[in-house]
Amino acid sequence: MATHGRQAATTDRDRHQETHTMLAQGHLVADPCFVDALDRVDDAGSRFARTATPPPPGWLRAERGGWVNLRRRDAPLPRQGWKIHISATEEHAEHAVDTAWDYCVEHGVTFKFLRSAVLHRQVNSKQAPRPAGGKLVTVYPVDEPDLERILTGLAARLRGVEGPYVLSDLRWGEGPLYVRYGGFDVAYCFASDGEYVPAVVGPGGALVPDVRSASFRVPPWVAPPGFLAPHIAAFRTAAPGGFPYKVEKALHFSNGGGVYQAVEKDTGRRVVLREARPHAGLDDRGADAVARLDNEEAMLERLAGLDCVPRLHGRTRHWEHHFLVQELIPGETLQEAIGRRHPLFRDGRDDGSDIGTDGGSDASELDTYTRWACDVLDRIERAVAQLHDRGVVFGDLQPGNVMVRPDGSVCLVDFETAHADGDGGTPALGTPGFTARWARSGRSVDTYGLAALTLALFCPLTPLLRFDPDKLAQLTAWSEARFPVPPGFGARLRQRLSPPPDHVPRDNTDAPDGSLWPEEPGADAEAALDSMTEAILLSATPERDDRLFPGDVRQFDNQGAALAFGAAGVLYALHVTGRSGHPAFAEHVDWLVRAARRTRWPRPGLYDGLCGVAYVLDRLGRGDEARETLARLDGVDLDGCGAGLFGGLAGIGATRLRFGDLSAAEALGERLARIVEDGGRLPGPADAVGLMHGWSGPALLFTRLHETTGDDRWRRLAQLALARDLGRCGAPGEGRLQVRDGQRWLPTLDRGGAGIGLVLDAYLRHHDDVHYARVRDRVRAGLGTELLLSPGLLDGQAGLLHAATRLAGPGSAAAVHLRSLGLHCVRFRGRRAFALDGLLKLSMDLATGTAGVLLAVHGALTGGPGAPLPLLEAAPVDAPA
Repeated sequence: MATHGRQAATTDRDRHQETHTMLAQGHLVADPCFVDALDRVDDAGSRFARTATPPPPGWLRAERGGWVNLRRRDAPLPRQGWKIHISATEEHAEHAVDTAWDYCVEHGVTFKFLRSAVLHRQVNSKQAPRPAGGKLVTVYPVDEPDLERILTGLAARLRGVEGPYVLSDLRWGEGPLYVRYGGFDVAYCFASDGEYVPAVVGPGGALVPDVRSASFRVPPWVAPPGFLAPHIAAFRTAAPGGFPYKVEKALHFSNGGGVYQAVEKDTGRRVVLREARPHAGLDDRGADAVARLDNEEAMLERLAGLDCVPRLHGRTRHWEHHFLVQELIPGETLQEAIGRRHPLFRDGRDDGSDIGTDGGSDASELDTYTRWACDVLDRIERAVAQLHDRGVVFGDLQPGNVMVRPDGSVCLVDFETAHADGDGGTPALGTPGFTARWARSGRSVDTYGLAALTLALFCPLTPLLRFDPDKLAQLTAWSEARFPVPPGFGARLRQRLSPPPDHVPRDNTDAPDGSLWPEEPGADAEAALDSMTEAILLSATPERDDRLFPGDVRQFDNQGAALAFGAAGVLYALHVTGRSGHPAFAEHVDWLVRAARRTRWPRPGLYDGLCGVAYVLDRLGRGDEARETLARLDGVDLDGCGAGLFGGLAGIGATRLRFGDLSAAEALGERLARIVEDGGRLPGPADAVGLMHGWSGPALLFTRLHETTGDDRWRRLAQLALARDLGRCGAPGEGRLQVRDGQRWLPTLDRGGAGIGLVLDAYLRHHDDVHYARVRDRVRAGLGTELLLSPGLLDGQAGLLHAATRLAGPGSAAAVHLRSLGLHCVRFRGRRAFALDGLLKLSMDLATGTAGVLLAVHGALTGGPGAPLPLLEAAPVDAPA
């Protein structure tokens, strides 16, 4: 039985790692509304033949995460070692799978393979994570002699097979075999930034991170076998003669290659290098990055001489990668310019005045921005017209593909999807929110993209148009109401962005339920709250083991039960808003209990792991199961754990305290106290700040310890910890305080002023501190940012609404945030729902989606401070002081 457990863990291990890295393309295509697991992709018509082949006698077969796993019953594996990856193009993929099957079965070698051509394309797509790209088959040798035998044997059988380079691995010969040292068994540990990551056993038996990056590396204690030496030497000298450019910085990465700012060594000229990797970065038609680079080169040559197009300086090849050398356009992208200039992205009051119902920006700011935006649009329209005059369709008009020079002129960049007008082609790539299914040929692509870009300059929520047929009218009407746009602005956009009469919409088209958003005249607040609740319940999948409610993609990284992205957070929101009376609620709580028990390597934290699940189960009256869940913490090594409230020591300590384990809470508090007293760096991300990952989390733990023990040292530590976070703050305007992050101001609940304000408020409930009371009031005054691009509770508009409600006082911005959430609101099966950060998919979870909005809106509409975040409940005022 132990052998079987180890072997099952082998495939589980890689499933955990690949789920963590393959979070991009595959998770976006599996479901039209939600991110979903890779194995939920509809690939029935493209399965490799071996997927349907039964396992040979004496072999076990399992299918998980889109991979078909096979092993002999009597063939145990070590916990870690050298693994082999087979890469192949689409043309050679079936042959590579068949060859691996035949060889591995013949020699009794454990292996796995992607089940279909559709999944294989997703793994190699442009947006796929680079460390996972190219991996079609994985083979598990038992030792180094076995590794050499398998490499030699498979190389002979796969001679002539081409495939994308596996960036995380070392290539064996000319390919398509690649090797890497890593874990076979499932294990996790904390990395230097406090993240809980896949691990291998290091020297002395300690777990250390199993680093998977976009370059080959070997753990420092591992000596590569001698037969790999020539291949390592070839890897290190793969590009003799040097590269004629010095890269200054990377501007962008994708699985197809990077975009770099560089200097030409001979001339000193600054250029942009666009890189293309052979067989990698596939688009929807299967063309690789090199084919698109060829196309871009042809388009730039055809458009030579236009000021709105970068000059083409040449093309070069370094090792096996292709580079297009282009003019470096000075200035900033339109996306950056909008972020810097848009008056509603910041709290625009410079006089310390209260926040009105129309937000903080005055008429002069709105007028200045509108005149600038209209001027930029005129320039972009003229640029597109010049392309059309040359017979070229740009194909991907969006703010990131427009450069605005210091003199205000514009230049279009990234011509990989550009094509000749009239050739019948359609772009094989596109940016969500700036493309439509009914406008994918000829100049209609640019017509739609230009209209969407026009709307995005004022209301950059265009990705939401695909979820709700009524959203276009709302966003254009809001733009006309908030900005002095030219007459007919909205009517023109509605004409250009509306689908044709014969357009057949996709699923998710149930009739709206009739509820009005609370800001609308005659709205019934309860109806809107009920509508969000129904959307959450309609999305539930209790028949699945991996998730109960759809949410952020991180739920597929062992967080399907967690507070932030999983079931615990949704059930908590339903419970504290009085919406736990539906018949399925008890079934959903049972699902949470089972999920907490079956997770093999759970995270320990409050928002990402065991503590949050235990807290919610206790709130739901399931005390025994809560304590059972919390007991699993005893088996988690907290060495290297971060310090924050989200997944670190502060959240774990506060949970221990809530369950009455004062000694454990004090021990964790002492670990954090030593750091704050010594002036050390907080464990976790280097730029950590705020409630979830910064010093405000430890400050909350110190505050709760003081409330419990009466020991004034904990109060002083809370004061010191808050001062560390407040040291990262600045004043965007008179009387206001927000976190400063470079050139940005952060008002949000997770990393910004809103979260710090909530902890200041908790501290002040028991401590008469005039200075910190004034600071809290300045933080509260800084919650007036009218429009954030995320509706979420932790990183978006709902978090500002929640904080404004909890810190209610003069200048409360609750009405502003409630109206802005109405802009974000879309429909799922006719009910009200919200999209996660990036607006590409809907979410029902607490941190990023509908459950978090439900909690915030309920608090704003029901009077009083509303339901708190977990462990931010007000402690009794007569606690020890």
